[in-house]
Amino acid sequence: MREQIENTGTILEEKMKLIAETSWHHEGDFNFMKDLLRALINSKVDIIKMHITLDFDEYMDKSHPLYKDLKKWLFSEEEWKELIDTVKKGGKELLLLLNDTKSVELAKEIRPQYIEVHSVCLNDIFLLEKIKEFLKENPNTKIVIGVGGTTLEEIDFAISYLNTENIILMFGFQNYPTRYEDINTKKIKKIMSLYPRFEYGYADHTSWDHPYNELITLLVASLGMNYIEKHATIKYGEKRTDYVAAVSIKMLNSLREKMEILEKLQGTGSLLLNEGERKYSIYGFMKKAPILIKNVKKGEKLDYTNFRFKRTGKNTDLSQVDTILSIGKTFKRDLPKGYVLKKDDLE
Repeated sequence: MREQIENTGTILEEKMKLIAETSWHHEGDFNFMKDLLRALINSKVDIIKMHITLDFDEYMDKSHPLYKDLKKWLFSEEEWKELIDTVKKGGKELLLLLNDTKSVELAKEIRPQYIEVHSVCLNDIFLLEKIKEFLKENPNTKIVIGVGGTTLEEIDFAISYLNTENIILMFGFQNYPTRYEDINTKKIKKIMSLYPRFEYGYADHTSWDHPYNELITLLVASLGMNYIEKHATIKYGEKRTDYVAAVSIKMLNSLREKMEILEKLQGTGSLLLNEGERKYSIYGFMKKAPILIKNVKKGEKLDYTNFRFKRTGKNTDLSQVDTILSIGKTFKRDLPKGYVLKKDDLE
């Protein structure tokens, strides 16, 4: 049992990845979007995310107050293909958020590393059915499901319907901007514990000018996130769609560097002692070791009357626990008072 516990977590996990979210920030300006993608390709982000909407009337009803503006900002399928090709040639991984069934058909042709169903579409079975078809043809593609602002019932339904293990639960929601008091990390940890077989991500929407923007992101990342997502812009602070949570390229690069520190801080999760811990854990010099307080004869039994634990200048392979568990074993040879016991001294 102890060996099973000690070896838990010895497998290294993939590194934490930073996602740059472009969303509707382009506002239909194709050249702006290309410039944004070029900046992101030259940045330290790992994944570039784009919202794909091709059949807008499937996605949004005309009664919605944003219908007219958003529909004007749509890119054609050919324009999306050009943008996607730019990302691919730039060597970044691709995440496509799919808002309608026609966009799923485009994803089948593109075959990105990641696709996403947004929390606003989480239980749209018509869209989910198309995504299931996609996943059957592309079983290695990871599916991100947005769970921010959703109930456990909604999450369970989507997971059950998609019926795949290749899921990333993406926490975080945009309420223009998100107040850190609403993030609720204790709730996030509880939800993570309910779905231990999946990967996790956090889409941060802290205000672009919040003094603790980066700190808030890193604190949530430290919960065990595999992915961190931030809205990105090349017009920092300019009042464009989603600008309230969009950070600059410089800020993205700074965050990526700090994520690497966080990764090293978190380690592998192995319960075995690492090199630094082993150096600290030397029996004798650092941790108290068993020292004989009287002479002992060969064949005599180890008991609590013939040793004490002390720090000493001599090292041993016999821990305090090992010593206690060795009570009753016999000495192989005569040993003098002051001798530091080793495993080989007992049989």
